[in-house]
Amino acid sequence: MMLINSTEELKEYIPASIALGFDDIKPKIRLVEREVIKRIFSSAIYDRATNAGAADNDRALKELLSEAVAHLALLQYIDMGQVLISSSGIQIASNENTKTAFEWQIDGLKKQCSLQGWGAVESALAFMETLPEGDLLTAWEETDTYKDSQMSVLSTLKQFEQYVSLHHSRVLFNKLLPTMTDQQEKVKAALGDSLWTKVVGYSSEEDSAQKTRLLRVYKKCGKALAYFTVAEGFVDTMLVLSDNGPLVIEAMQSRMPKAVKTAPEDLVKFIAENYRGKANGVITDLLAYLQENIEHFPEFKDSENYIDDEDQTDHIARNDPDWGLAFF
Repeated sequence: MMLINSTEELKEYIPASIALGFDDIKPKIRLVEREVIKRIFSSAIYDRATNAGAADNDRALKELLSEAVAHLALLQYIDMGQVLISSSGIQIASNENTKTAFEWQIDGLKKQCSLQGWGAVESALAFMETLPEGDLLTAWEETDTYKDSQMSVLSTLKQFEQYVSLHHSRVLFNKLLPTMTDQQEKVKAALGDSLWTKVVGYSSEEDSAQKTRLLRVYKKCGKALAYFTVAEGFVDTMLVLSDNGPLVIEAMQSRMPKAVKTAPEDLVKFIAENYRGKANGVITDLLAYLQENIEHFPEFKDSENYIDDEDQTDHIARNDPDWGLAFF
C-alpha cells in the first residue's frame, strides 16, 4: 500500500484532467514517499498513514500526506511525461488532436504542484504539533524530526521566528535542525555545563523570582542560537531563508520549481557576518547580565567566562560591574 494507489486516487487531489497510466507515475510516487514523507515524518508515521484506521487523526494525516504526494509526484513526472523513449531515440508525443503545452504553461503547472505539494507538507507538520495524547503522538515523539527539535532551546518554528523569520516554513525549520544542534554547543559553552542545565530546566524552578531570571537567560540563549544558526546556514548551505537556498538547488524541488540566478557570494558572506555579529552581541550582553547577577547564578562561576575579582586575563569584552563604566 502507498498513499496514492491508483489514477483515480490521484485525480482526487489534482484539479486537472489526468489521462496517464498509473504505472507511469508510480515510480515518482515512490520517490516522493521515500525522499520527502519518510525522511521528514519517519517510516513508522508513513506506515500508520498508509494503514489509516478509524481514528480521526490518522485519517486527517493521511489526507494531508496524500495531497502532498500527489502534487510532488506529478511535479517530478512532468519532465519525463513530455517525452517518449525508445530504441530509436527520444521523441515528443503528439498527434492530430493534441500537441505539447507551451513552456510557460508547463512552468505554471510545476509552480502550482510545488506550492500545493509543499503546502500540504507544511500543514501536516503543523497538524503534528497539535496532536492530543494518543498512539499517533507517541509515534511522532519517536521520530528523529521531533527528537532533534526537542534538543534545542528553540524547539518550535514559532519560538525561532521570535528572532528570525523563516516565512512560516516548517520545512526549512526542520532542515536547519542539525545546524541548530551544532550551534547550540557555542551557547552552552559560554554559560558552562552547570548553568546550562539550570537554564534549560527553568520551568521546574519553584522560586518565582528566580524562575523569571532563568527565563530571561533562556530567551537570550534562544536569540543567540537563532542568529548563529542563520549565519551558519548562509555559509554552509547558501540559504536565503527559503526552503532551497538563494534559489533552487539541483535536487527535489521545494516551493520554487526553477532557479533564476545564484546569490553573489560576497552578499551571502556579508549577511552571514551580520547575523554572526548579532549573535556575538547577544552573548556579550548575556554574559554581562550573568556577571552582574552572580549572586543569583552561582553556577556561572564554573564557566570559563566568569571574571573573578582577582582575574586579570582577557575575556569577551564587557564592563566589569565592580569597576563601573570604563571609557577607552
